Amino acid sequence: YFDTRLPADSLEHSLADLFAWQHLLNNFFVAVLLSFSLSQSSIGVSLIYNLLYRYETYEIVLNPMFKSTSPSEFWGRRWNTLVHAGLKNGVYKPARTYTSSKTAAVLAAFAVSGIIHEFVNYVMFATNNNRGSGTYVFSWKQMAFFGWNGVLIAIEHCVGHWTVFRRMGRTLPRIAITALVLCAALPLAHLFTGDWIRHGYFDAVYLAEPILVCRNIDAVG
Repeated sequence: YFDTRLPADSLEHSLADLFAWQHLLNNFFVAVLLSFSLSQSSIGVSLIYNLLYRYETYEIVLNPMFKSTSPSEFWGRRWNTLVHAGLKNGVYKPARTYTSSKTAAVLAAFAVSGIIHEFVNYVMFATNNNRGSGTYVFSWKQMAFFGWNGVLIAIEHCVGHWTVFRRMGRTLPRIAITALVLCAALPLAHLFTGDWIRHGYFDAVYLAEPILVCRNIDAVG
């Protein structure tokens, strides 16, 4: 990671901090690492299931960090499609039937996703302080992060059909479109990953996956 003036799990980032290149790259690398670890672990479980029960399985993480061309594609068809299917059938469809509003249903699904991730973080970190530092503090970070991404998808539904965005989709290289999609969420990605860093998740992951640490040479030694 790159040195920044604030820890990854801080809630004290200024607007300048959120858009600092070091912060954005840190969030990008951590999201890529999390994506890879989730993909590899799910493939490993699938392989065991294949061998034991002879059932075909499917990948649930489909390279979201390098192939997504919209926020809805990122969350709906590439990042953890297993959870997406549960939220779609359990929250989005009932909410849309009840409200007749696509936007309201999207926001409801992301709100529930935020609540689920708050609970998961509490279970993982609040009762286990053997790794990382400090005590886990419940602060609604997951609700803020997933709420913002729900807003991004709602905005996409409202303006995605505009001519300027359709033209960008036809003319820009795919990697440029993916970069723009990621940049819409990366400033707040530390809300999702910061506690994972502080409480030691990646201390275990680095044994299987490479982690690059970039520091100021003058600060070393």
